[in-house]
Amino acid sequence: MTRGPARFSATTGAAPLGAVFGAIAAAAVLGIGLLRLDQLPFPICVFKAVTGWPCLTCGATRAFARLYALDPLGALAMNPLAVAGGVALVPWALADLALLPSGRALTLELTPSAGRWARALAVTVAVANWLYLAAAGR
Repeated sequence: MTRGPARFSATTGAAPLGAVFGAIAAAAVLGIGLLRLDQLPFPICVFKAVTGWPCLTCGATRAFARLYALDPLGALAMNPLAVAGGVALVPWALADLALLPSGRALTLELTPSAGRWARALAVTVAVANWLYLAAAGR
């Protein structure tokens, strides 16, 4: 049987990274929302303070605050990549939580060619997001 360029599998002994990252993202959204960290009277982005340019995560704190306030469109306007990444974590985290009792975790296997395409796509998306942040004045 021929295998495609990408395959998800439930691997025994694999670290449940989806559940870990999902918990970190949920804690970030809750912490930012409850502590109102998006309304600090000073900027917390050292990169932007030094260079004047937004970093790749500029607007993520405000995006997570908007997610906490159940404003997904406002969140997307702040940092589309951070929101898309957070939303993508949800099914991965749920799958890992479902597999956790059996000692398995969700893994993704890519062929070398698919891995190159995935890396190129990731760089392209990150650059496009950064250009959006710069144009939007984040």
